[in-house]
Amino acid sequence: MGPINDREAVRWRAPAVRFLAYFAGFFAAALALWVNREFGSPTIEQILYHLHFAEGAAVEMSEVFVSTFLVEVLAAALALAGIASALHGLAAQGRGLWRTRSARAVPLLVVGGGLSMLLLQFSAFSWAAAHFEEDRFAQSYRAPAASALKEERRRNLILIYVESLEESYSDPALFGADLLAPLRTVGGQSLPAYHAAPGATWTIAAMVATQCGIPLTIYDDAERKEGEGRTFLPGATCLGDLLQARGYRNVFMGGAPLSFSGKGRFLNDHGYQERWGKEEWLAAGARQPGTPDPEMGGWGMYDDALLARARERLAALRAAGQPFNLTLLTLDTHNPNGYLSPRCRRDAVNDEADAFRAIVGCTSTQLAQFVRFVREQGYLEDTTLVIIGDHPAVGNPVDAKLRSGADRRVFNLFVGAAPFPERVQPLTSFDMFPTLLEATGMRATEGRLGLGRSAWTPDTAASAWVLRPNMPALAGSAAYRKLWSGNPG
Repeated sequence: MGPINDREAVRWRAPAVRFLAYFAGFFAAALALWVNREFGSPTIEQILYHLHFAEGAAVEMSEVFVSTFLVEVLAAALALAGIASALHGLAAQGRGLWRTRSARAVPLLVVGGGLSMLLLQFSAFSWAAAHFEEDRFAQSYRAPAASALKEERRRNLILIYVESLEESYSDPALFGADLLAPLRTVGGQSLPAYHAAPGATWTIAAMVATQCGIPLTIYDDAERKEGEGRTFLPGATCLGDLLQARGYRNVFMGGAPLSFSGKGRFLNDHGYQERWGKEEWLAAGARQPGTPDPEMGGWGMYDDALLARARERLAALRAAGQPFNLTLLTLDTHNPNGYLSPRCRRDAVNDEADAFRAIVGCTSTQLAQFVRFVREQGYLEDTTLVIIGDHPAVGNPVDAKLRSGADRRVFNLFVGAAPFPERVQPLTSFDMFPTLLEATGMRATEGRLGLGRSAWTPDTAASAWVLRPNMPALAGSAAYRKLWSGNPG
């Protein structure tokens, strides 16, 4: 029995190894394509960051993508590996090329090709090469402590981040109508060429970019300064810090959990005295799914319910007489399929793409109504209202249409602000930091803060880092590490 069993093991070893090799190659290739479709082009730093902040909300959100991963990656790789391995085995039984030694290298070539696709997807080669480049971040970063800040007038700020909202939604050629039409009727002004900054293509990174003027990447726990209570970029000075120092009350209201991606830590450590997310809304008695007229959906509070709560909080902030910054973050337009409030119109919804168009249209309508409310209450006399997309959309049911557009500009609208200069240079998320600060009446020297420059400073050139961005090189930047180590910036 021993020799027979040995022969059987040898006979099955080659097909098994061949199958595993094909599976590894196809799995890597399918994973690269799936990540690109669902998340765009995340860097290694983003992956490490999310692993570091993989708290309950992150796990909860990841469950949304499990079904597509199982079908489009795991099942597809298994099927392709089975087919390729079977065809290879049949071909090897005949004569000719497939019986040669070089034919045995085909599975290895598939492995190499798949791994190369995966490494390219995560910019691994650029990440390795970047560690040998000069520290352009240190050359470009303008710390608020090193910039004279002049207060010209004091205004309240209402800042609304709209999940994945970009100008492409207004293109009738893509969607048959302008999905953002309601927001075109409320007045205000927009930056003509506003794009996501390098690395700021996910929500928390976009918040850090627009409020601190810097990119977000992972850090080493050993470098973090302990014992002072601040753990999220403790060495950075951001919008909330500067406003708190001037006596503002900073309030954040979002639909999703605060724990997702470390968002709550960032807000807590940078001047936001009051923070509302999914858990806080539930504790306050928000109407849950399954109850009449629910405020909460699958992942958090619907946008219309959030804006209704914001109206109430805004009235209370005005009555208190203290200057304030009310920051909102919506969630209904989040990938992969969004969340359609029961109070939104549901006519002509035949598939996921129709439903997502309805979600975008409903959020646009709700935002327009909120702007009208702010104006009708007379709040714009001493308040600036800013609505911006946090980053371009990715991985939703209309993603193919969005990607077909040539210019993926991020939506922005300023209401109640001073007019922009006639000529405004193309701006990125980093530029929003000094721009938002100036909207509250505080101007930095030359309009520069962080890596950005204010929209009201038309002739200031973009920083060297923005002109030649390099996210991986931040790991080797002493200046950037200080922002995580707790040294004041």
